[in-house]
Amino acid sequence: MHRFVAHRFVSSLITMALASIVVFLSIHLLPGDPVVMVLGEQAGADPMAVARVRAELGLDLPLPTQFVRWASAVLHGDLGHSLRSGEPVVAELARRIPRSLEIIFGGLVAAVVFGIPLGTIAARDRGRVSGLIASIVAIAGFSAPVFVSGIILVLIFSLWLGLLPSSGYVALDDDPLTHFACLVLPCVAIGINFMGVVARMTRSSLIDTLSKDYVRMARAKGLTRGQAMTRHALPNALVPVIAIVGIRAGNLLGGTVIVEALFDWPGLSSLLVSACFARDYPVMQGCLLSIFAIFIVISLLIDIAQSIVDPRVRTGTK
Repeated sequence: MHRFVAHRFVSSLITMALASIVVFLSIHLLPGDPVVMVLGEQAGADPMAVARVRAELGLDLPLPTQFVRWASAVLHGDLGHSLRSGEPVVAELARRIPRSLEIIFGGLVAAVVFGIPLGTIAARDRGRVSGLIASIVAIAGFSAPVFVSGIILVLIFSLWLGLLPSSGYVALDDDPLTHFACLVLPCVAIGINFMGVVARMTRSSLIDTLSKDYVRMARAKGLTRGQAMTRHALPNALVPVIAIVGIRAGNLLGGTVIVEALFDWPGLSSLLVSACFARDYPVMQGCLLSIFAIFIVISLLIDIAQSIVDPRVRTGTK
């Protein structure tokens, strides 16, 4: 187990190193000049000021030298300063990342809590009304785009029932109850589509597992259908479900762009979008690097979880 975790950790570090190269090069290939962002109209009237700012930002150095300086600073926890506000990028990310992680974690919890039971019912009650209803709910969730489900949730729970805020953000320290009330709709909106994926994967995996010989043997030994499913079929059926949860968990970062805009939630994605419009390169680099890091950490945790559920994952056997 320790060797498996060490191997995955080293692989994650290599992936993160490659990701940093991609982030650095992609930002420098974008059109526009950050010096113009800093100087504004003065950039066209004062060539000396342009040269001075370019030297201060290190943009007059060769690209490999720029990367080495940037990577060294990143390793020391320095992502530079925003070209708009002058604030350290690390400080801004420290505020924004936890807010986005709240939505992602809440969406994952909602998807798993509702998706696995739906998939289990759909597999267990095939051909029955309950199984058909569970399948329909899963398909509806899978087919609904995030912005559609978000608007429907706002209409129902905010405008019609008046139970939850339609948008906005309140810090946890200021008012915990209002903070979680504002968090419910974004989490459910981003989790509905994922719930359909989890339910469909659980259903197909469980149907396949129920046909295995060891499940039939368990039934022959006197276990009821529910006991055989709970003790033998479901734990093994959850292995591919955990894998799809890990893959799609990283993809939820893309969904947060729409959710944060729809619910006016000041997270990492909204910071990246505003930085792109403003050509704020240090903030863009910090956001992209953080997104890569979150995705890689989630993948590492999912690999470890899979190895715990199914030891064959870490031994490489089938």
